[in-house]
Amino acid sequence: MSMISWNCQGLGRAQDLVIPRLREMRKEHFPDMLFLMETKQKRDILIDLQTWLGYDRIMTVNPIGYSGGLALMWKNSVNINFKYVDKNLVDFKVMFGKDCFFVSCIYGEPAVSNRSKLWEKLSRIGVHRKEPWCMLGDFNEIRNNGEKIGGPRRSEASFQAFNDMLQIGNMTELPSSGNSFTWGGQRGNLSIQSKLDICFGNQRWFTLFPVSNQVFMEKRGSDHRPVLVRLINVSESYRGSFRFDERLLHKQGIQEEIKKAWLTNHPLFETRVSDRLKNCRKAISRWKKKENLNARDSIKQIQCALEMEQSARFPSTTRIRFLKSELVQAYKDEELFWKQRCKEKWAVKGDLNTKYYHASVKANRSRKRIIKLLDDMGREHFSEAAKGEVATDYFQKLFTSTHPGDFTGLFEGFTSRVTAEMNEKLNREVMLPGQMG
Repeated sequence: MSMISWNCQGLGRAQDLVIPRLREMRKEHFPDMLFLMETKQKRDILIDLQTWLGYDRIMTVNPIGYSGGLALMWKNSVNINFKYVDKNLVDFKVMFGKDCFFVSCIYGEPAVSNRSKLWEKLSRIGVHRKEPWCMLGDFNEIRNNGEKIGGPRRSEASFQAFNDMLQIGNMTELPSSGNSFTWGGQRGNLSIQSKLDICFGNQRWFTLFPVSNQVFMEKRGSDHRPVLVRLINVSESYRGSFRFDERLLHKQGIQEEIKKAWLTNHPLFETRVSDRLKNCRKAISRWKKKENLNARDSIKQIQCALEMEQSARFPSTTRIRFLKSELVQAYKDEELFWKQRCKEKWAVKGDLNTKYYHASVKANRSRKRIIKLLDDMGREHFSEAAKGEVATDYFQKLFTSTHPGDFTGLFEGFTSRVTAEMNEKLNREVMLPGQMG
């Protein structure tokens, strides 16, 4: 099971990288729960986003004017019971298979004077909560001066209320990887980076999920990094199949490469059509790599450059703006590829805002997803790793004989093709050339 928390700083603007970033996270991780802060959108827009991302349920908190706004999306495999909801805190109980725990999604007050109210509320929860519990989100606060780079130093007393709240809840930061300075920006002429987005767990949390960890992901589309929280240490990879990209049709040199690959014959026998197609696929792949026309590779290069610049001690705002505009254009170019992959006519030519479109997308994804599997003991498993183990165990038992017997009678009447002399030679000990006398 996994969760992602992200202060996206607004959804739905065409010039932004937020929607492409959400699409990437969905493809790479598809967390069981997704918590978004500063959505700056009303519920109807967020419901469209929920459907597009493939989530089954959603809870929203509308923004106040043009600021704030929260959204929590989750799959049907997760059972959620809300305990408290306001513009800064979403507190709920989670049932995931046989596991039961609490999660508090936090959006810390931007105004320093209002943060103490949230810390007091969390402290009251922490005094009475003894079950497994984690809190994650953008706290808009740090624990000490070591959690920021740049800007004036703060007094130790200014951290006291936040640290007291964490101590009352018996909270400890989850083990992490990635750049922990999750926010970066300008304050006047000063460049500042701070550890604002983080996940904590209490002692019972680590007892239930001893290998739970957090990953500070790359910063794109927002001044904040998304935080991926994994309850189990699982790495799942996916390799796609070959698809011809129609953008290549007008590229110089590609037709010659295809003709050369198609007309290449085997020196000893006539080449089959399937082999000719395989040669063409390989030739196209080689040509794309040589010409650097792979959209994903181009996007990845820009993303890496943007991440390096934003993580620099003194980042250049001019270069960051340039890289962001380049990345937006690269995403637009990639849309041709996504349109070609649509297998339904309505997804290409239909009205993408109709209820039919959203219902079809949701139904299609539901049909293709195995939500849970039952093991031999009747226990439900929801994570991809656990479902894989259940399926492997099932088929191993299915194709393994539990009562091997004597099958000699089954072969009566068959003419033996292997003589006793041949069998003796086959059963001889294999020796290396140096061992033979």
